[in-house]
Amino acid sequence: MRKIIWRGLVYKSWEDCTIELKNDAYYVKSSIIGNYLNRIYNVDYVLKIDRNWCIQEFEIKTEIEGHKNLIIGTNAAGLWSINGIPRPEFNEFLFIDISVTPFTNTLPINNLLLDIGQSKSIDVIYINILENEIKPVKQLYSRKKKDEYLYDNLDTVFSSSITVDQKGIVKSYPGLFELVLED
Repeated sequence: MRKIIWRGLVYKSWEDCTIELKNDAYYVKSSIIGNYLNRIYNVDYVLKIDRNWCIQEFEIKTEIEGHKNLIIGTNAAGLWSINGIPRPEFNEFLFIDISVTPFTNTLPINNLLLDIGQSKSIDVIYINILENEIKPVKQLYSRKKKDEYLYDNLDTVFSSSITVDQKGIVKSYPGLFELVLED
């Protein structure tokens, strides 16, 4: 089991995350507390990820300014449903991106196994926690160095370098997140 703590710079948050390998799947449990634009929020998420770092299931519990929400996603042979409703716009998507955590960047980084100089565009289920929005987004990952990736959101103008450890865990996401503890 690995324990990781990140500090969110923009989201003024702390995240306590554990990753455990059980029965050919990674199970990730994380709790986040933060204050963004004077809105206090809590997020608890649980992810089931296969050995190839592809998302299989997720459960995200949120509380923002006292309003609670639950998002449950399941992948059945490439067909996604969210909160029990089929979502064909996400079918065959391998990754999710949860807005308030750097952890979900680990999924494509570890799955794509890019060589230095290589790039790959992917489709992700983007979950904007603070705006209560779930939508498909196209992203591009480019490996610049052994421990550095360039992340581009192809649907916006957002781009950032991400530094990772030898296991693909985000150490630095400039201006957004920084690793505080890894055990």
